[in-house]
Amino acid sequence: MKIKTSIIAIGLLLFLSGSIYSESITIFVHGKSSNNHCGTSTTDEKSYWGANSGSVAGKKYFVGYDGTSDPRTYGTCRAQTNLSTVLSQRCKGADTCKIVCHSAGCYASEYWLSNLGGTASSKGYKISGVTALAAASGGSELASALNAITFGFAGNAMDKALIVSTARSSFNHNNTGGITVAHVPGSKGMIGASLILPGEDDYAVAFHSSCGYSQSAGVSKCQSSLTQSEGIWPFNSKKTYVQYGGHTRAPSVPVEGLYENHSEVCNDGWR
Repeated sequence: MKIKTSIIAIGLLLFLSGSIYSESITIFVHGKSSNNHCGTSTTDEKSYWGANSGSVAGKKYFVGYDGTSDPRTYGTCRAQTNLSTVLSQRCKGADTCKIVCHSAGCYASEYWLSNLGGTASSKGYKISGVTALAAASGGSELASALNAITFGFAGNAMDKALIVSTARSSFNHNNTGGITVAHVPGSKGMIGASLILPGEDDYAVAFHSSCGYSQSAGVSKCQSSLTQSEGIWPFNSKKTYVQYGGHTRAPSVPVEGLYENHSEVCNDGWR
């Protein structure tokens, strides 16, 4: 009886010690930048996030890469390689991770999840969710316009990856590896950019991208399904837009989005 009791006690202690030493880790994935933020540690290389990462408590790791590169690529200082490194090192043990991405960083994160070849949990990853800040996973009409007016000669690899048709056809957006992508869109546009971006926008990406809609369109609300009238009367008709599977609006965000611009949304990683 004493031996059995001792075994139970040891097992209980091991269970409790695992619980005590496990923690929640936030993985930050940045977007387009003129700088190379290369890194996979607790250091925010070249301060892409700045004080904004402070909105999230606890342990933090930063996925840094060359901000001018295609977010879908692997290699030295490339998004896919450094994202894989951080998630494999930090999210396969006792700790649970949440991904906080911004702009093209969400493009990189969603691309990675879509190409896992299974769910995140089936591959050994402990990921609680993705908070997508001003996600550019659906591309940006600004990148499309730049490409068009320069006949494809201007723009770096990141700009070309952000062309709307390219971003939307690059991977299966409905496949999120079993992880929920919670969108946080900004609606504080800017004269000039807003003339090019359809519907509501944050001066860099439109709602159709930052809300995870399955089609590019001029939408002004962020919700699972949106039906609106389009066209000139009397030839107008109703059309319905839906979010990709596995995508939703962050619960604390209103359907109108946040009155913040593309950069200001970086401070909402806590949502």
